[in-house]
Formats: sequence, C-alpha cells, structure tokens
Amino acid sequence: MSDLFSAYCELISSPAQLERCQEAVSVSELLSVIKKLWQQTTLSDDQLLAELAQLNQLVLDSDKIQLAGNWLPYRYHAKNRCIHWCLPAGHATEPFQDETISRYRQTVLVNQFITPKTALSSLDVQAQAVQPITPAGFIFHLSRCGSTLISGCLSELDTTCVFSESPVLTEILLDQTLKEAAQQQHLQQLINLQASVFPTRPDVVIKWNAWDIFRWDLIRANYPQVPVVFLVRHPVEILASHHRSAGRHMIGDPSLADYHPVFAGWDDAGTLLAKRVQVLHGLLWAMHDCYPGQGGLVVDYCQLNVDTITTLFQFLEIAFDELGFFKIQARMQFHSKSPGQVFLPDAEKKQSLFTRQEQEKIQAHLSSTYNRLLVLTNNSIGTVINAQ
Repeated sequence: MSDLFSAYCELISSPAQLERCQEAVSVSELLSVIKKLWQQTTLSDDQLLAELAQLNQLVLDSDKIQLAGNWLPYRYHAKNRCIHWCLPAGHATEPFQDETISRYRQTVLVNQFITPKTALSSLDVQAQAVQPITPAGFIFHLSRCGSTLISGCLSELDTTCVFSESPVLTEILLDQTLKEAAQQQHLQQLINLQASVFPTRPDVVIKWNAWDIFRWDLIRANYPQVPVVFLVRHPVEILASHHRSAGRHMIGDPSLADYHPVFAGWDDAGTLLAKRVQVLHGLLWAMHDCYPGQGGLVVDYCQLNVDTITTLFQFLEIAFDELGFFKIQARMQFHSKSPGQVFLPDAEKKQSLFTRQEQEKIQAHLSSTYNRLLVLTNNSIGTVINAQ
C-alpha cells in the first residue's frame, strides 16, 4: 500500500500523468494507463479498483500532493473537516454548481475512479500555490428572484466564470464549529482555488445562497470593494414558488437550525406558510440592513429584461461585445432553471396560488420591508444609468 500511496499522490499531483489518464476513452484503457504509470502491470483490473477505492478513502496531507490549478475543490464535510476535489471539464453553464459538479463527475472518466480529499487544516498549502483574485461581483438574493437568470446570462460570456451557489462555500459558512476568522480565511482560499482552474476566465462572479445573506458582515469583510447585486421580488410570488417546489431553507432543513434563529422552531410555527413568511421576513430585513448604499445595486424581479441585465453587467464592469449581447438575449428566452424550456411569464399564476386571505396575511407581514427595498431598486438602477 505504501508504494501505491506514493504513486497515487504523484499521479494526482502531476499534470502530465493526469493528461495521460484523461486521454483514456474507456475504463479498461484508464486502468491500463494507471498500471503502467504505477509500474503495476501484474495487477488485475479488480485488484487495481480495490486499491483505488482504499486510496480514495484517505484524507491526504497537502505537503505530499499538489492539487491547486488542476483540481476543483467542490465539497466540504464538516464532520471530518475534509475537502473533496474533482477534475473540471469546462466552465459552469448549468443553473447551479451542484449540477456542474455532477457533470464533471459523470463525464470525466478519471473522476469516477480517483476522488482525492484533503484535510481542511492543510488548505493553506494548496492556496499558496495560486494567485489570489478579487471577484468581479457578488449576487445576493431572496431566492426565486431571477438570480439564476442573471448567472446563466453571465455564463454565456467568454470572460466570465460563475460559481452559482457553490456547495463548498456555503458548507464552510454553515460549519458553526469554525471560528469566524477561519471561515473568512477558508472562503478566500476556496474562491482562489476554484478560480485557478479557469485561468482564461478572469471575471469571477459568485451567486450566494439565499441564506448566505445572514453572513454578510463576514463575507463583506473579506471583499469590501466587490460590487454587489441584491435581487428582490414580490413576497407573494417568492412564497408561491416555494409552495410549488420548496428550497432547502423553506422546508425545515435541520442543517440550518443553528445557522440563524429564523430557521429554528419549525414545529412551533403553526402552519408551513407562517414559517415560510417568517423566514422570508428574516431574509428581507437582513438584505435591507446590509445594503451599503455604495457598491451595491438593488434590482426587483419585475425589472429584469435584457436592458437591465446588460446594465448590471456594466455595473460589474464585465465587458461584452455584440455577440455576447445576442447570447444574453438568447439565454433570456429560456427558463433559468430548466434551460431547455421556453420561459413563460408566470407572475399572475403565482399570485393565484394563494387565497385572498393568505395573500393579505403575507402582505401584512412582509410588504413594509419589501417596499423599503423597492425604493432602493428605483434609486439603484437610475444611478447606474445616469453614470453611463
């Protein structure tokens, strides 16, 4: 095992060996390449697969390997504090990074048999091997507000790299056993490491999860100058969308219970709608409180059209040519979360999902804070347009 361990570490650290492995077009060919690289040609395929399975279980020390610049850190497990890595295959074009990672793991043959993981404590060594970057922009949202549409349009441009609700970033924020300083450090390291595997796409934009707004101070302290887009929407439409297909923060996910008080006490909420109203109220207030006035742009879902979106890109200082504009236009014709489906406006349909009494209750609890954010949307867009 010790000889194979050294060979395993060398393989995942060597761009040349990885390239040879990625040239394989079948499982048998890949295993044959690995046997030759490891000088283990007498091993049967089953024996090699068993050895790889054992090696993949090890949590590796970074002083023995070098993953930076080739492997993408994509998952963090708080229980054993380890980072999981995979080989990328092109930039993200899917609505969410989870889907992009799934594509990497399914289509890159190497990812199906070699799955390294490293200790969080050794992330420093990997991060020191790459250049620190400053993201081109952040997107914060209340969920179901058009953030996926914007990130999808961004992904159409040649210079952009979009991390849409990156699991590894959110999982670092969710780990309440980490001190805030450690969370800040690891966020920066992981953003740098993720960006390093896409060197030809310098405009990095991060779309955070809705609940990440509760860690605004922590994130902003790392990146005080990064321009931020805040997305809002009529509360009835947001809640109607979750009524049809609820997001993680609207179903009582126990992993969020200690993250913020608003996610606790689902059993005591009375009704599911009442608890969702409470959660959305917390998100609305958090966004209102963190809006900095400068360096931030508030946009309402109903304002999203091709002109507004190109204005947002100009606000983020992301350049695009005529072809890029046409790509944005084309992307906007399709459903943001299901790019194969033509988009049909559904605001009225969403409003009708609730009874009049339910709508009045939602309005009574949420309209005041939402209207305060609406004032900011009008001021924001006007300021950007006037500055052009």
